[in-house]
Amino acid sequence: MNHAGRTVSQAIFQSTRFLCALCMFGAFSAMAQDKRPNILLVVVDDAGFMDFGAYGSDTATPNIDRLSKSGAMFSRFYTSPQCGPSRAMLLTGQSNHAIGMGSIAEVMNDQMRALPAYRLKWKEDQKTIASRLKAAGYQTFASGKWGIGHIGENLPNRFGFDRSWVLDSTGSDNFSTMSYLPVYKEMKWFEDGQRVSLPEDFYSSRNIVDKMIDYVDKSEAGKPFFGYLSFQAIHIPLQVSREYIDKYNGVFDRGWDEMQKERLNKAVALGLVPKSTQLPQDTFNRRKWSALSAEEKKYWARVMQVNAGMMEAADFHLGRLLNHLATRGQLDNTIVMVVSDNGPESATLGKTSEMPTLLIEKLWMKQVGWDVQYDNLGQRGSMGAIGHEWASVSAAPLNLFKFNASEGGMRVPFVVSGPGVKPQGIQHARAQIADIAPTLLDAAGVDFAKESFHGRSLVPVLTKQANQVYGERDSMPFEVSGTAALYRGNWKIARIPAPYGNGEWQLFDLSVDPGETRNLATAQPELFKDMRAEYQQYSQTAGVYEFGPGESARQQLIKNSIEVLFFRYLHVIIGLVLATIAVLYGAFRAARFFYRRRKA
Repeated sequence: MNHAGRTVSQAIFQSTRFLCALCMFGAFSAMAQDKRPNILLVVVDDAGFMDFGAYGSDTATPNIDRLSKSGAMFSRFYTSPQCGPSRAMLLTGQSNHAIGMGSIAEVMNDQMRALPAYRLKWKEDQKTIASRLKAAGYQTFASGKWGIGHIGENLPNRFGFDRSWVLDSTGSDNFSTMSYLPVYKEMKWFEDGQRVSLPEDFYSSRNIVDKMIDYVDKSEAGKPFFGYLSFQAIHIPLQVSREYIDKYNGVFDRGWDEMQKERLNKAVALGLVPKSTQLPQDTFNRRKWSALSAEEKKYWARVMQVNAGMMEAADFHLGRLLNHLATRGQLDNTIVMVVSDNGPESATLGKTSEMPTLLIEKLWMKQVGWDVQYDNLGQRGSMGAIGHEWASVSAAPLNLFKFNASEGGMRVPFVVSGPGVKPQGIQHARAQIADIAPTLLDAAGVDFAKESFHGRSLVPVLTKQANQVYGERDSMPFEVSGTAALYRGNWKIARIPAPYGNGEWQLFDLSVDPGETRNLATAQPELFKDMRAEYQQYSQTAGVYEFGPGESARQQLIKNSIEVLFFRYLHVIIGLVLATIAVLYGAFRAARFFYRRRKA
């Protein structure tokens, strides 16, 4: 071989070595990328502080419990007291007002709608945990309830999700698109931004998990995924098959008064709350279990069975997904978070509302096909709801429930497990829902500017490198629809409107009183004044709409519902009025005719 030939051969050889090196580098890069954890973020709707088995519930949640035993279960994790604002904070790591999600649409008034903090529509460049992870090479999927802002305005496909199948509403029937609120005719589901129909045999928990499994199975091998799995359970209407309901026969027959005391004892025994904890005072219009008739006790015990059964069914279907990931060899490298979006629901429709709201609810329910009959509880067409007495049990030993800036409305279960998470049982570090986005970015090795987030990464706590990420002077403010709170260390100020509060600010020491039974505003005047001033600064900066005396989200929801129903059924109302006038006129003519005949 001549010199030229040898030169060519050497060049080919060197090129081949270079290409092989590139391939090996690519392979090693892929292997390094493979080591990044998958992420599964699970949201349970309206689960109270003690609604998971690991937290002392009477409900069986074995899959969530296993996650808590292998990782961490937080005792002081806070959300906003409404679903939409909480979910917006969860997905962005920002405060709800900063991203225009100051409330849910159903409780807005005209003044709120005119403010930037309540626009309920994200800006085009709004970053989410999905968009940030996608930019870092993650595949991103969403399945289940979305419900952030105006329907159809902020769908996940526009904000970083590769695939999405979502209910864009605050809630819905679990077998169909039937609306659970008078303000809507039906609820809308979207896949990848397009309106879709539901299958004939739809049941929310099962199909939500099925869709996530489908997305994972069709995902690209070698790339990590972020899955946002959001159940409708246990939002009203409470619905699940009878096999789950009947498993709890007799469990709740002792009633809410006795079981709330039992939950307090369990929470103390587990170490979730201090021994000094006392149960809060009875709530507005609370009924004594002993004062109910035998039929009423039977009914309300059954409602709580449906609630427990629906929660267990959601846990079962979550277990199917976890087992599927295990079969694919992916579970060991998957961070799993399970959290509630706020405290338990206290409202009922057609059952415990005050007049004339109750009458309006019953008329609407009859018109569209809802019922609250005992024999149909949990089945199609059933508007089951636990009411505020059982909600106090779900949130026990904390104060109140959803829609209130109380511990029961905002302190929820939060479980984290997976690679890098040290087994630690109960974790008492203070944390909030805006912490989830920076935590997951941190765990995924994605660079981010800490100062650009409202929340903080909890990785130092999860890896046992730190006991807290919030110091004693660090504050966490919350506000939705007139109910507000600010946390600083173990101290909290809160304002809760009527009927469950008096609308006045109060001060609590949560280190000894998580039940919020002792207002220390008078005993600690300087601290109270200082925390009030800090909240006021937040309110002004964030553009919070401050409700006036007597105003509340509850009242606004009723007002908005009545307005919608009035205009929706205006033709019916006009017909009834005309028919009534015709009948009265006919009666008048007849009476006058007989009167004249008699006189003649």
